[in-house]
Amino acid sequence: MIGSLLSIIVIALIIVKRGSIVAGFAASANAKGKTDKAYRLYTLASKMGGMNYHSKIGYGYFLLKNAYLREARAEFVKLSMSPKIKDAQKQQVKSLLALVTWKEGQLDDAIEMLEEVMESYITSMVYQSLGLLYIIKKDKEKALPFCLEAYEYNSDDNVIMDNLAEAYVLMGDKENALKTYEALLEREPSFPDAYYGYGLLLIQEGRRGEGLPYIEKALDKKFSFLSALPRERVEEIYYAHKKIEMEDKK
Repeated sequence: MIGSLLSIIVIALIIVKRGSIVAGFAASANAKGKTDKAYRLYTLASKMGGMNYHSKIGYGYFLLKNAYLREARAEFVKLSMSPKIKDAQKQQVKSLLALVTWKEGQLDDAIEMLEEVMESYITSMVYQSLGLLYIIKKDKEKALPFCLEAYEYNSDDNVIMDNLAEAYVLMGDKENALKTYEALLEREPSFPDAYYGYGLLLIQEGRRGEGLPYIEKALDKKFSFLSALPRERVEEIYYAHKKIEMEDKK
């Protein structure tokens, strides 16, 4: 009798949480680099229903990172309107909607949204995002002070540290930019931006032989849709300077 009751409870839980269970499989597939499979599973989970907040935010972020902007916006807007989510969760959703807005070409609106988020919801990811957007906008008044504040908040975050190096470059402070990049590269970050930024700075300082290997290393890293650095730009810079280097050796 007890066994039958437990079986019924387990089945009921599976039915109620079916979407979250499938979303878990989707997240696992995505972690293994199986993007197409993850997309199919997330889509199925969404249709099944029963997804909790964690699964929904994961689905939306997956859509955003893989450039499904329309779908990502729809998921985040729907989630933000849910009466079940807490205030902090609403701010998290808004911070991700800001990234969608940026990628849709509305940089100023995205910055305004993140600035509003920062008034009540502060995380490393929000610091990463807003710092990057200040740099993209080339806002010399806000970029460096904000990136220094972000670094004080979490000096262990590699993206925050990369933003700080870029902010120094924006301000023309190459000495501190080089020092920041060098400290960051000792951590062997997984993203290409730091290697490219450091390599390009070395080339600009007349140290092409030292800088090119770093730009080449950047090409070995995985590029992200949420980065402001397209692979095409890195390839263009690398091959242009590689050609110059080869001609100099003739």
